[in-house]
Amino acid sequence: MKPGLGPLGGCRVVDFTWAAMGPYAGYLLAALGAEVIQVSRPLKNSTSTTAAITQFFDVGKTCVKINVKDDDGKKILIDLISKSDVFLENFRPGVVEGLGLDFDTLTKTNSELVMVSGSALGRGGRDSAYVGYAPIFSALSGLADATGFEDGRPTEIRYPSDLTSGATMAFAALAGLADKARGGTYVDLAARDALTWTLASSFATTNDVHSKRLGNGHNSIFPHGLYKCKGHDQWVALSVSDDNQIEALCGLINWRPKDRGEVTNLSDADKREFDQLIETWTSARNPSDAVTELQELGIAASQSADASDIWEDKHIRAREFFRHIDGVGWVASPPWRIKNKQNHAYALTQAAASRKRVFHEILGVSLNVIEDLVKRGVIG
Repeated sequence: MKPGLGPLGGCRVVDFTWAAMGPYAGYLLAALGAEVIQVSRPLKNSTSTTAAITQFFDVGKTCVKINVKDDDGKKILIDLISKSDVFLENFRPGVVEGLGLDFDTLTKTNSELVMVSGSALGRGGRDSAYVGYAPIFSALSGLADATGFEDGRPTEIRYPSDLTSGATMAFAALAGLADKARGGTYVDLAARDALTWTLASSFATTNDVHSKRLGNGHNSIFPHGLYKCKGHDQWVALSVSDDNQIEALCGLINWRPKDRGEVTNLSDADKREFDQLIETWTSARNPSDAVTELQELGIAASQSADASDIWEDKHIRAREFFRHIDGVGWVASPPWRIKNKQNHAYALTQAAASRKRVFHEILGVSLNVIEDLVKRGVIG
């Protein structure tokens, strides 16, 4: 990737991460124009630090391998960090410290370094060394317990757990860059905390700390949920936000509560009847017709899209959301469009070009020495 594209042009990031949380943070910074150098160990038959499902997080990065257990490799990585603005890592607490890559050591050669360490539970507590991945983040944060139906088990929210934590890592790096003039910044980020933080508003809406799971419902909005439509596995989502919309929906499905005409302050029995009649109405219509009628009344509604619906969506296509990357396939582009900015390079840099960029152009190592280091397994 050429530096200088997008709002983070000229910023260099060393992405020493793995799995999905950390690589996603680097991917977001690359999407904003930073030169992101993904560093992994030169493992046999391995082409990416990420799981296969998240391999596209390498798109837009310059990917190299450095054996940090080799003294020469460690020196090379420290030299690279000294010439960079941000250092990302998401190993279990103690790992980078054991490698001599802790913040205090690194800032001896780069006093303005922004370092973000992501882990399952963060540093400083008795459980700092806890091993965790996305399913564990989801369970520990309370997200799994808050998700699912009242009579069912907690539901694991896997992929968004990594992405939320990774996005928070990227946000922390941006905060550090904004404060760079005052010196280096170290951020200790816990994936569990990042997810629990997003649930804070849910905790605040009830005095009952043991609140029950609501399925597709909402604890303060009704009607709110997904309703079956005509056809196989077809659904429409709707959410009613005020009394005028409730009145309009009642008129649409021709329903009034028994014994009274008002549709506010509905009893639980009224809500169950209302919900059933909404689904009777939606079941007689295909999703697009149901959505059209609801939207015409000002009611928030949409078809529940599956992967093929999203792939064929004309609006998404018009925004060029999907891009084809040689060696990877079709990937999703960042959701933002910054006017007059080219903010992402949609390509995978070849290994030889990556090595030349990092070791020769940035670090000044001769091509002959680079070739020798590759043969020795120090870099790749």
